Amino acid sequence: MHIFAMSDIHGCLDAFKASLSTIDLDAEDSKLVLLGDYCDRGPDSLGVFELVMELQKRYGDRVVALRGNHEEMFLEYIDEVKNPNFTQAWILADSNLATAKSFLDGEAFRHVKQLLRLRKFEEAYAFTVEHMKAEHADVITWVRKLPYFYESPFGQVFVHAGIEEEAGDYWKMGTSTESFTMMMPDYVGREFCLDVIAGHINTEAVSGIAGYRGIWSDGVSHYFIDGNVMEYGEVAVLSYDSETGKYSGQGLE
Repeated sequence: MHIFAMSDIHGCLDAFKASLSTIDLDAEDSKLVLLGDYCDRGPDSLGVFELVMELQKRYGDRVVALRGNHEEMFLEYIDEVKNPNFTQAWILADSNLATAKSFLDGEAFRHVKQLLRLRKFEEAYAFTVEHMKAEHADVITWVRKLPYFYESPFGQVFVHAGIEEEAGDYWKMGTSTESFTMMMPDYVGREFCLDVIAGHINTEAVSGIAGYRGIWSDGVSHYFIDGNVMEYGEVAVLSYDSETGKYSGQGLE
């Protein structure tokens, strides 16, 4: 089997499509695992969500989609609309209103901008969420069902951020939902009983190597695949061949 993994697409639909074009999902021994953070920052969060949903419809369980912290934020964005204390957090969380814009048609987005100019922040927030619920309920329902991790039959766990490795074989019970999506990589360089493939923290930061691009391994049990699409315009692709037990991808050659 060939397993391909990508993470932290962040609304960059064109970059995602470019990376998809490098793999053959029509091959029956191929599997794609996406590690979350499909939305925010980039220009087309909705387009990325819809493409992942389409891939799952086409290829079934050969496409696994996990949730990241930005999916958690997306659901909070939807669910906290009646909380007046969350209005400012909404504006700050959706940088340049990129996510809202991708979900709204031109007329609706112009209305939101007009409300913001009039400093009607709560009204703008409520209008945005109401429109998203009315027009894209299927996407919201899909995001709510995203799992936190995928364990392969080859001694691997794929996750957005990380797992509680100190729990050993009991990591599933010992890892909180927040850790699955938000954990910082303080386990770098420690051996674990599984290979852990994660995104969340870009590889330049986790490697400590200025200008590092692509995938980075600590040489022990961890592979980090967030190649910082917003900086470099590419979604890194990790490839694993179960016959050889070898990983490959940009940065690993």
